Amino acid sequence: MKLRTYVTAILLIICLYQCTGTKTPEARSIQWLYSIDSARVAAQQQKKPIMIDFMAEWCPPCKAMEDSTFNQSGVIDKSQQFITLRIDVDKQPDVAIDYNGNARKYGGVGIPNLLFLSPDNEKIKHVIGYHNAEQLIAVMDSALQLYSEMQ
Repeated sequence: MKLRTYVTAILLIICLYQCTGTKTPEARSIQWLYSIDSARVAAQQQKKPIMIDFMAEWCPPCKAMEDSTFNQSGVIDKSQQFITLRIDVDKQPDVAIDYNGNARKYGGVGIPNLLFLSPDNEKIKHVIGYHNAEQLIAVMDSALQLYSEMQ
């Protein structure tokens, strides 16, 4: 009888947890857009700068940033001050070419790289290479400061 009560209590807790939609910290992530047009519209509407992550699936430093930088709570929190756009240089080469976000093998500056744009499509900041969470937050703060000075 005690085992039955225990199992029922556990199932009730699981059900309540799932029904409330509570997310564990691990479930939080940056809310990436994948269309430059959607990002521009959102930036204009929300009056936020755009942060573009140029990357590729085959790129080891890009994977490292995904695994150890973009998943950090400080970076996730800071990203909410931007419209975040992810461009895979292999899947959207036209966008990568237009913004000089291509990998070196395509004649660009290299990946990973982050480009910060105003809602009016003006370049704010462009950084290349792997950044850990602390470094990326500093870059994001710098981009926000430069953006505020543009207004």
